[in-house]
Amino acid sequence: MKRLLICTGLVMTLGLGLTYAASGNVDKKELVCMINDEVLGKPGSAVESNGKTYTTCCEMCKKKIQKEPAKYTQAKDPVSGEKVDKADAFIYGMDGKAYYFASAANRKTFADNPGKFLKK
Repeated sequence: MKRLLICTGLVMTLGLGLTYAASGNVDKKELVCMINDEVLGKPGSAVESNGKTYTTCCEMCKKKIQKEPAKYTQAKDPVSGEKVDKADAFIYGMDGKAYYFASAANRKTFADNPGKFLKK
């Protein structure tokens, strides 16, 4: 029985790791901490700011967005360079990190060749 529990725990841990490592469109915004820009393994907590809903992973992040919404609600589209509101953005997750886009077309362009847009 103990061996079965250990194996089950290991499989669950590996599954969670694969969730974070997976790349792809994130259509469920509740799976993104919009403060840390991380794709979550489970739905986060919703917080309202300026009439829009943002998702956070914890109470600390929730307080950050309430205190400084302008700092945490905006992102830069890596393809177009334009400023986007995270609540309205198209999201792509890669290696556990969330990227925000002004359009589905920009998100697809990024997905086809992320390295082109992540170079510094």
